[in-house]
Amino acid sequence: MESLTRLLTAVLAVGLLVAVGVLMTVSYQAAVTRHTAEQRQRHQVTVILLADAVSSSDSPYAPVYRQRMPVKARWTEPDGTARTGNVYARYPGERGDRISVWFDASGSPVPELTTLGDLQAQAWTTGLAAVSLGEFVLFVAYCSLRTALDRRRDAAWTVEWAVVEERWRHNV
Repeated sequence: MESLTRLLTAVLAVGLLVAVGVLMTVSYQAAVTRHTAEQRQRHQVTVILLADAVSSSDSPYAPVYRQRMPVKARWTEPDGTARTGNVYARYPGERGDRISVWFDASGSPVPELTTLGDLQAQAWTTGLAAVSLGEFVLFVAYCSLRTALDRRRDAAWTVEWAVVEERWRHNV
């Protein structure tokens, strides 16, 4: 019975690895498809800051999303239209600095595209999380099955001992 438990655990572990590989591939392909669609809908423009861009955080170690600050800027759209408005500067800058900003089809500033490296990291993180969760589930299942089998063997041993002990007690 112990060898059956180990075989079943090994088969489930291999199945888990295959499932995680498929999950990572599907996750990455979906992210790349989304990235490609965003790339078609967005364009990058170099803008000129019309004011100083100051950090919205007191700490230089604050997360990037807290360091984004609105600043007035001027830019030219790909069709030649000159525009002025607020954009989000990722880092502090001075008036006259040129920075790159992403815009959507309607001309509104949007966050920059996620890099393919970030997408790969997300796929690996998804895979590692799935492996960790799967290993935990397998471990709990293995321990539960082993405990149940141990209890069954102990009960059988107790019954057998009660029969044998009765005979041995009279012979001594």
